[in-house]
Amino acid sequence: MANAADRKAVITESLHDMGLDEAGIADCLQMIREQRYAELDRFLRSYRQTLLDGVHRYSEQLDCLDYFTYTLRKNGGI
Repeated sequence: MANAADRKAVITESLHDMGLDEAGIADCLQMIREQRYAELDRFLRSYRQTLLDGVHRYSEQLDCLDYFTYTLRKNGGI
């Protein structure tokens, strides 16, 4: 069985891999320590939505870029 330090390290690494900043990681670890799991769930759902909004924004930008380059090629600009 992993000790508490190992568990904290694994959780911290996972939160870091998700892209959370140090403040967000600290907040999550505190919620876990204090067993505020409903609050943690709301926080993570909100963060997920933030990431998803970014994906959508970049997807729209890629679509615009693709259309622009397509139009240039079609009109002999490239």
